[in-house]
Amino acid sequence: MNKEIETLRKEITWLFKDKQIEFIEPNYKKELNEDFRNIFPNLYLLISKAHQTDLKINNETFRLYTWKNKKRLSFGWLNKFDVFSFELTGLLDEHKLLLECIGGIKESYNQPIQSLSNNKNFIFIESECKYGLNEWENYYNQTINDDNNIQINYENFLCFAKEANGNLTLYDKKTKEVYLFAPDHSFQNIVKINGQPDYTFYKIKGINNFTDYVETLAKEWLNETSN
Repeated sequence: MNKEIETLRKEITWLFKDKQIEFIEPNYKKELNEDFRNIFPNLYLLISKAHQTDLKINNETFRLYTWKNKKRLSFGWLNKFDVFSFELTGLLDEHKLLLECIGGIKESYNQPIQSLSNNKNFIFIESECKYGLNEWENYYNQTINDDNNIQINYENFLCFAKEANGNLTLYDKKTKEVYLFAPDHSFQNIVKINGQPDYTFYKIKGINNFTDYVETLAKEWLNETSN
């Protein structure tokens, strides 16, 4: 078994249980080209430093990106490569580019103490993304009506990251703006939106659009690398 995979197995003990694992030859969907480097400079640098292992888990394609942190411990992302149909209309070009080049994050381990990746069920993976608030729609509509606030039209909002507790990170496909919908949170890095009840829509400090989100996440991990 690959050393990095063994570390991942130890850190996320349930991940490979009863699953078929197959190591495969690297199959880069798209090289980290000039567009990727220009749009995501922090992410480009982070990925350039990574040890990469391609594998299939139950016939789905993944890539494990790993680094050494300042304590010389392994930390990393297990990224999933969907079959790129881009069936979601309005998926941002920047989002497509990211998926083609590095896939979307399914699991992470030994992440920085404060990071956008913490507690996430997924980040960026197209097959996991959905428009709207889904299970939170009734909650939001009721909260808006009860508090007599202004309802945000969220039909064009794409959830590209979801926390284990159900909080959603979304972007508006028309403006590229990023929003956090957080019925369950204790965050310090968020800004209340005027006209929105508590525990609904927020903005994340320092993050205006999708590219900002990606670059902030990459910088958090980049700052933890040992070289």
